[in-house]
Amino acid sequence: MGYLIDTIYLRDLWMHRIDVSHALGRSLELNTDHDARIIADVVAEWARRHSQPFVLVLTGPVGATYTQNPDVPESEHISLDAIEFCRTLAGRAPAAGLLTTVVPF
Repeated sequence: MGYLIDTIYLRDLWMHRIDVSHALGRSLELNTDHDARIIADVVAEWARRHSQPFVLVLTGPVGATYTQNPDVPESEHISLDAIEFCRTLAGRAPAAGLLTTVVPF
């Protein structure tokens, strides 16, 4: 129950905020203390779920760079907007490679 309430419910509400802004054609007001923390949590769970080496460069106002065994020759290099990364993992945008790893929202 703790995971459902503390993690999934928070992410679900956050993703609905993004969906509404897209539907209305409005830009998101992003906060590094709040939004970047949610994104970092999503990245951490995504990395645990696929356990593969990667270099992930998330751009935009709440972007950051994340890595897991980046020196391994077969590590996947991904670069995209931080919000689009989360939309992709939530099934709202086409995915390929490691981005097909589902993270619950």
